[in-house]
Order: sequence, then structure tokens, then C-alpha cells
Amino acid sequence: MEVVIDQKGEETVIKIKGRLDTNTAPGCEGKGLPGWGDPGGKECVDCSDLEYVSSAGLRLFLILQKMTTAKKGSLRLIGMRNVVRETFSLTGFNALFKIEDAK
Repeated sequence: MEVVIDQKGEETVIKIKGRLDTNTAPGCEGKGLPGWGDPGGKECVDCSDLEYVSSAGLRLFLILQKMTTAKKGSLRLIGMRNVVRETFSLTGFNALFKIEDAK
């Protein structure tokens, strides 16, 4: 699992590559999450290279959403593969996030 952070204008783009599961989520949370942009600004998570997300991975999305909302920022998720989109749908997380197709 790899996280790449890029600033595009006023928006921080967080690209997640690989699997976000029980094995990778704790390392991502400990090392990556605190540095994922400014969760009070405009955040975009590019999920186009996210192959799989488990409940542990969903927890990280929820943490980022809570951090962003608490600071009156905005968060959107883009480019989800069908398997990841299905996980969000089955768990009801699709109602908690602004999810867009890749442009």
C-alpha cells in the first residue's frame, strides 16, 4: 500500500495505491494519516489505484472525514473501482462521502 500526496491548487489530492486492509491500515494511520494534507481544507482522495478496502480501511476514511468536517473542510473521493464502490455501498459509507467518477 502506498500513499502519494500532491497539492493541486487549493486542493490536496491523496492517492492511495494497493490494498487498504487489516495489514496495511495501521501503518497508514500511524505514518500517513497525520500528514495527509490539511484536513481543514479541500481534500480529494483518488481511489483509482485502490484495489481493496476492508473495515480497517473504511475506518481511515471515516477518520479523515471527521477531521475534515470538524475543521469545516470538504472531502471528496474519486475514481473508485467497482469492488471498492461496492464495499462503500454495502456498508452505507456511500451516504457519508461525496463520491465522484474519475474525470
